[in-house]
Amino acid sequence: MKPSHAIQGKTSEIKLLIESYGFVSPAIFGSTASGTDLDGSDLDILAIIPAGMRGKISLFDIQHLEAELEALTGVVVDFNVENSMPDHLRPPIEREKVML
Repeated sequence: MKPSHAIQGKTSEIKLLIESYGFVSPAIFGSTASGTDLDGSDLDILAIIPAGMRGKISLFDIQHLEAELEALTGVVVDFNVENSMPDHLRPPIEREKVML
């Protein structure tokens, strides 16, 4: 299934799930955002850890969130933290990201 099809009608639920882990400003990027996703593509999601939550969200939390997002959507999810993104990746992702 295409990720773009998998998230139809679920964006509010996806956003709420991400925010329940303490993240803010969830967005999609990559092939799903650009409309070039295919069956089997992963769903690239990006969110920010706000200042008050830094040090409180672990890698285990992120793995659990990814698993919950995959169960909700039925597609592989690649969850990324915007605060930890390398500088060289920021410009292209900023241009293509779509807020949830």
